Amino acid sequence: MRPIGPRDVGVLQAYVRGLSPESRYDRFFGTLSELPLAELDRVIHLDQKYQLALLAETRVDGSPVVIGEARFALATNRLEGEFALSIADDWHGKGLGTLLVADIECRARSLGARHLVGDVLRSNASMKALARKMGFLLGDVPRDARLVRIVKDLTLSQAARPCETLTAAALAIAAG
Repeated sequence: MRPIGPRDVGVLQAYVRGLSPESRYDRFFGTLSELPLAELDRVIHLDQKYQLALLAETRVDGSPVVIGEARFALATNRLEGEFALSIADDWHGKGLGTLLVADIECRARSLGARHLVGDVLRSNASMKALARKMGFLLGDVPRDARLVRIVKDLTLSQAARPCETLTAAALAIAAG
């Protein structure tokens, strides 16, 4: 796992294009074939402390291949962190989503966030299952019946593993 930066424009766009239409819809709440240029520019220029975008990569024939991405933003009050993620279709069900969420939890907790939240399409059964497994509560989103808000109280939970071990665990998964 590594932060996304300006040099990753093509890599990130190729990753999004490579997702199935269903995976793109689940992640971005609509039909798109690639990130709009304004969104792409915003993602590669985050402040890297209170906002972060991560790529999960593996190597195929010696070349890096993106297998997941996650974003995190701490609210201006610094008490709540919002996150989103996607996993490459061939990597669903291998534990990478769990590790990305755990990494984001560690980062949010270390910055003093008390809650971690995300909005998920009501139809996204796999993300809702992951959220439940990781201790998130599910609730309604006011004014948008398509969505469910997942919320985890970080003051009541501790990460299952120290934050430093999460990257090593992700590397083991990525290596196959």
